[in-house]
Amino acid sequence: MNNKNENPELEQKRLSLEKQIAIGIWIQVIGATIEFLGIAKLRGISENPDSIPEKEVLSGAGIQAIGTLFEAIGVTGQITEIDNTLKLDAQKLAIAGDWLQSIGAALEATGGTGEFLEEQEQANLFVP
Repeated sequence: MNNKNENPELEQKRLSLEKQIAIGIWIQVIGATIEFLGIAKLRGISENPDSIPEKEVLSGAGIQAIGTLFEAIGVTGQITEIDNTLKLDAQKLAIAGDWLQSIGAALEATGGTGEFLEEQEQANLFVP
């Protein structure tokens, strides 16, 4: 968001909102990390820890956590950097983080679907 404005009040409001966004993303980093660690511990006590779907869920959560961290670092860099080249690098990092989060979410969803199908098969449930 490089809309530099001549109005100092508007510029201050913009900076305040950008900082709020950064704080929100850092909170997401904490949440994604807690989720990843919880899934890893749960997999450690799983009856079938070598299950491909379980590995996909864990890998997906890990990739999302890394992506969220990249996004948080990038967004923070966009706010704190003065040099425009470094701001652009920070934007690239934030975008790369978004892509990693998307890839991780897709992998986690694939694994979750696989886990569901395994459980459904074991339960011999009839789904018309």
